[in-house]
Amino acid sequence: MSGTYTRIKRHEIKELMESEYGFKVINMHEGDKGIFIYTDSGIKLLKKVKRDDAKIQFAASAYQHLSDRGFCKTSKINRTLSGSYSFKYNNSRYIVQNYVRGKVMEIKTPEAAAKAAEALALLHKAGENFVPAQGSHARVDWGKWMDKFKANSINMKKYSKDLQDKKVLTRFDKLYEKYAIEYYEKMFNAYLILRNFGYLEKVQQSMKQNQLIHSEYRRHSLLSDDDGEIFVTNLENCAYDIREADIATMLESFTGNNKADLARAALKAYSAIIKLDRRSIKVIQAFVLQPKRFFKVIERYYGRKKNFTEAELVNKLERAIKKETRKALVLEALEDYRTL
Repeated sequence: MSGTYTRIKRHEIKELMESEYGFKVINMHEGDKGIFIYTDSGIKLLKKVKRDDAKIQFAASAYQHLSDRGFCKTSKINRTLSGSYSFKYNNSRYIVQNYVRGKVMEIKTPEAAAKAAEALALLHKAGENFVPAQGSHARVDWGKWMDKFKANSINMKKYSKDLQDKKVLTRFDKLYEKYAIEYYEKMFNAYLILRNFGYLEKVQQSMKQNQLIHSEYRRHSLLSDDDGEIFVTNLENCAYDIREADIATMLESFTGNNKADLARAALKAYSAIIKLDRRSIKVIQAFVLQPKRFFKVIERYYGRKKNFTEAELVNKLERAIKKETRKALVLEALEDYRTL
């Protein structure tokens, strides 16, 4: 099989599925996120992953925990005949998941936003008291965000100071300089909000509950079937963290000029299942406020080895600035939101 996703040939896939999983392969075709394999045990999705088996086992345990707690609108990672959740081939690691049929969810109306938020709240309730299988390597993000936002703001100030010593500014330098003060203030204010509005208390509460979150809960992780039911995918990067981080990711992913209405509908629907207090709203606000993508681009340019050309990084920074501008309506909804 040829294509942009993988160089594994069809006969190699057939041999791997039969030797590693015991599936009889009937047909296959390549998609955007992997290779769809039609087997005697149903449709499977072969995906390349950038994680070791212990981290994959953590995600597999999460899928199983959610299912055991009644959250069944998701996929699962299949185990090999030897009991592993992945296999290695040509120096790359692969997993096989059950295929979930549906199309990427469109979130253009308050009703759709509410459904997405309800699914997230139910996932969070099912994700309480999560204990992964022995041998798993857990991703733990509890408590890291306040210090991270502070460190990011310090780095932004350093990058701005370094520009003052440069005799000739590049296109990237000039673009960064134009927005540096505004985005430094956003990053630092996000840190202050976490410090002053109970972030560490939220962390302690989450740790007591062993709270599992999705960590990439956005539109492309939600599939809608013909009956309008929502299936949650892409749990491979799930983590231990506070729920508010997921809610912020969801709100940021909304598009269109009615983002404020979508955000209000989502917050109301989520809070009907899991109550959001004032501190939760402020913590969500901090996550949305911090210019994550903007910082990621400038850090790559100033603080890390460049993997892109100057022109590519300028384009990335321009897109990041546009994304920050689009957050304004979500922040407005959070500022106006009143908990009962």
